Amino acid sequence: MLMPLLRSGVLYVIWRRHIRQRALGIIVTVLAILAVNLIHTEAFAFFKATERLDLAPLAFYFRWLGWLLAGIGYLWFVERKIAKASKVTRAQKNGAGKSPRQANKAETKKPKEQHDGFDALRNNTPLRSRAEIMLERKKREKSDRT
Repeated sequence: MLMPLLRSGVLYVIWRRHIRQRALGIIVTVLAILAVNLIHTEAFAFFKATERLDLAPLAFYFRWLGWLLAGIGYLWFVERKIAKASKVTRAQKNGAGKSPRQANKAETKKPKEQHDGFDALRNNTPLRSRAEIMLERKKREKSDRT
């Protein structure tokens, strides 16, 4: 029964699209749940041994809280990251799939000015050397004489 599935590649596709991205998150979440269960068992055994059964409900509350935090942590750190990555790739694909007419419009648009702190220096008059100043002075003198 499993061989036809393997031949068709369904398991490979499932692994490639869904599980591979989430593997580390799933492993960490399962380990967190197992750690919470171990701590709960030890705490419950301790409460039984010390005859403090009035604290036993707290162990159960903290176990459920730990499970909930593990699930929320998985959703926050793994699924949110995957959703952001897929959103970026979708935006890139939509940008790459523009028609040539739209691409020409984008090229003709004037790029926004970037202020990098050197604008004042770029707009200054160029510096002149002493030789250039002397040559300009001689040209003015010649033009004044004629």
